[in-house]
Amino acid sequence: MAVWRVKTVVLLAGLVALCVGKPALHASLRPRAFTPLPAGSITPKGWFLKQLELQAEGLSGYLALFWPDISSSVWIGGTNDGGLHERTPYWLNGIVPLAFLLNSAGRDLAKPPTPPRKNHTLCKQNVDMRNGDIRFLQVNNISECHDLCVATPACVAFVTDSCSNQSVTCWLKETVGAQTSASCRCLGFVPPEPASVMGQAQRYLNYIMDQQTAAGWLGPDDEKTGVMYWQNFNVLFALIQFMEGAPENTDRVVNVIHRYLAEAYSRMQHTPMVSWAAARGMDFALSVQYMLQFHPNGKEQMLSSMLDLIQQQTMDWETWFSAFKSGASPHGVNNAQALKSSAVWYVQTGNESFHQSSLQRMHNMDQTYGMPSGMFCADEILCDAPEQRMPSRGTELCAVVEAMFSYNTMFSVHGDVQFADRAERIAYNALPATWASKKGGDMWNHQYLQAVNEITAQSQAEHVWGHDGPDAELYGLAPNYGCCTANFNQGWPKFANMLYFSVGDKGVAVGAYAPSVANFGSGVTVEVNTSYPFEDTVNIIVTTPYPLPLYVRIPGWAHENQVAVNTSVLGTAPNGTMHKISLPAGHSTVRLTFFPTVRLEQWYGKGSVSVHRGALMYSLPITGNYTVLHTYPYDSRDYQVQPLDQWKFALDTSAFNYSQPGYVAGSAPFNHTDWACSVDASVRSFDAWPLEKGSAGAPPQGPVCTQSGCGTARSARLVPYGGTDLRISEFPIA
Repeated sequence: MAVWRVKTVVLLAGLVALCVGKPALHASLRPRAFTPLPAGSITPKGWFLKQLELQAEGLSGYLALFWPDISSSVWIGGTNDGGLHERTPYWLNGIVPLAFLLNSAGRDLAKPPTPPRKNHTLCKQNVDMRNGDIRFLQVNNISECHDLCVATPACVAFVTDSCSNQSVTCWLKETVGAQTSASCRCLGFVPPEPASVMGQAQRYLNYIMDQQTAAGWLGPDDEKTGVMYWQNFNVLFALIQFMEGAPENTDRVVNVIHRYLAEAYSRMQHTPMVSWAAARGMDFALSVQYMLQFHPNGKEQMLSSMLDLIQQQTMDWETWFSAFKSGASPHGVNNAQALKSSAVWYVQTGNESFHQSSLQRMHNMDQTYGMPSGMFCADEILCDAPEQRMPSRGTELCAVVEAMFSYNTMFSVHGDVQFADRAERIAYNALPATWASKKGGDMWNHQYLQAVNEITAQSQAEHVWGHDGPDAELYGLAPNYGCCTANFNQGWPKFANMLYFSVGDKGVAVGAYAPSVANFGSGVTVEVNTSYPFEDTVNIIVTTPYPLPLYVRIPGWAHENQVAVNTSVLGTAPNGTMHKISLPAGHSTVRLTFFPTVRLEQWYGKGSVSVHRGALMYSLPITGNYTVLHTYPYDSRDYQVQPLDQWKFALDTSAFNYSQPGYVAGSAPFNHTDWACSVDASVRSFDAWPLEKGSAGAPPQGPVCTQSGCGTARSARLVPYGGTDLRISEFPIA
């Protein structure tokens, strides 16, 4: 049983959660406790900016240049997909907010493409290249074929045949292959170059909008069952964030979305949502709610009716989360997305039972499948008994980023601090822990599954995880399956966009802590200066032309804390609350100081513990030997990592010593060396800890050193879980 439980103070009464200057809430929607700011409102700083830069310099900024499911996707005129037409939408849901965050910081790092020289030769005469065709058509001349390739994001090369005097045949290519000699043929290249992240986002979204059908459908239209709607859930998210961050696109995007929603609503009358669409309907509803609140355009009745229909056609997650037996399904990512279903339905019904359902499902998930990283055990499917919380079983990266967004949405709607605490715990532990490389700290190589106790990351024919393939724990481009390669992109950016919230009566709130600045409009800015979670002090500078209430989150673990405004110490705020501070017009500095102690939590079972302090979990790092299994373009690699250190240790729980060298500006925040903070502990070797199918077996029930022989005590340095590649995080008690 997880022993960490957060005292909750719900801020609902009197909080009409509207952004400053936003239109009145539609009568059929209930106000959120805290409303996120529009994309483009937040500027990252410090370690958080560095983390986002690492994401842009890694896979996020380069997938469109070499990974076929993005670079030559069916969404941009290519032929690649990966299944369900979901991968480019996944990527866009992350790359769009990432672009605006980097742009606001002046750090969109990649150089824009160099325009072709006007006098250069467009193609090589008498050279052909077969295969890799996107399509072929008749054009007037070679320049027209070249221009078509440039205008098609998936196109990297073209071939023309000018033997006919009537016209030129043009083949657009999505891959580069073997070249051969052929008369009348001319081969030209339009290679992708490192474009700015913003440029990539604009290029893809503009193409998708340009290709909208006359009926209003967006993207491929070859699926005839009710799963067809799923492909556009993340496209809608991306389009909404795009127009928020670049308001000059609002009229066009609003028109595109309304045309799509009208067509989807029409189809839903006779082809209901099924499968993935029915499992994830709450994401569809979020976009419809947004349009009803901010851009109804006279279509209020249709949008309200559509919300009712979406709710009716979505799986019954309320029943499912009560006992995990019926109503929906055990698919891990579906569960992560559906955590927020009751919060979404609350917005459109106001039924308080949905609030209680949100609270209860978090408790039930923790009790049955919970892991100390903040996630739950689901290696594709929720882990089956008796190993429902076994620390060597896996959690999928897609589930990690979806759970972050779900818990932040639940906090935004209901106002319960435990949801924000959980989103932050996942962000600062589970998300970075799924990345590793020999250099460390970058975002080029990820796992499909991460484990809390992970002693090796290699292909294993026989493996302890139950439902994924042998490569699921490798670090690489797309181990096991490519969905997480596309979906991970939303993790950090969408977390960044839910750091700050507006509150009714012109109030502002800080729901999670990372160095950044938020522009609330009307002259109100909030700046957070901190290295949290690598330090314990958060300075919040508020600039406002009028008096306003500031709500700051006091985490559930922060029993000891101090709140000060300017030079006045106000005292201690209740933990697990959104603490209200009334600020005057002008400039005010709020200083939060937390005094966390090392705490032990029990998740897997009695006699085994994980180590935590503040927002971070601490693990015993295992030095790994990296072997490159496959090399891809740029810095993308597939690695196996094998242990060089002993891992069989029991933990002495009597004493811990915390040290905080501090975050070094410009360094990778979650590197696997030079950690910003650590916990020194005493451990004893325990050779009786067994292996299970190549992984660490379940932690033996402690205390183990009274039952069998243990080695002598030795010191061990425990480091942030997110900065490890191999590790032990749940220990038997010595």
